[in-house]
Amino acid sequence: MTNILLTGCGLLLLLSFVNLSIQKKKTVVCFGDSITYGAQVDGKSWVWYLEQQQSGTAFAYINAGRSGRKTADKSELLPVLNKYPHAEMYVFFLGVNDLKNGNDAMVASCIQNMQWMIDQVRKKDPTAKILILSPSDINTKIMNDINKGKLYNENTRISLKKLAFGYKKLAQQNKTGFLSLLNVVPRKAYADGLHPNAKGQQALYKAIDKKINSYDRGN
Repeated sequence: MTNILLTGCGLLLLLSFVNLSIQKKKTVVCFGDSITYGAQVDGKSWVWYLEQQQSGTAFAYINAGRSGRKTADKSELLPVLNKYPHAEMYVFFLGVNDLKNGNDAMVASCIQNMQWMIDQVRKKDPTAKILILSPSDINTKIMNDINKGKLYNENTRISLKKLAFGYKKLAQQNKTGFLSLLNVVPRKAYADGLHPNAKGQQALYKAIDKKINSYDRGN
């Protein structure tokens, strides 16, 4: 009888430890566009790769990506904030869809919209960490006809470079984290010139995973 009681107590302690471990996971909300959602890779985006290691990491990742999302769709952040009001970190990966045939005015609009999103997170939870990712480049040489028709072009590429600079400055002003993904995806690792393929997504995952961990440690 004593052995049964001891075994039962041990099981309860183990379950309590498991529950405590689950509760200690830090929620990281990844708010982005089709590259975050996982277009052209059957949903296996950089977030999916992060999710695969959840059993051995301190983070629980939420994929809040949507195909076609722009920074101009900033109001879509509000229901996400309401759903995850206690998330420890928000990761923003947006901008390329705003920059079709890009120009300086479009870049400025992206930066303004990102500032709005930063403000909304801070209103909801001033302690939440914010990580801004400037978008990966595109490859116009292998761009498919559909994306060419949408005007993803050399002006987009020029604007993406300017956006990386603008986001970095914005991050410094707001004391958020920042990572440029502009040169992370290998030039041939695109499925259609716009969306990274599996190799490209893995490259994004490795860079973002490293940054999330260092940023969480205060680096």
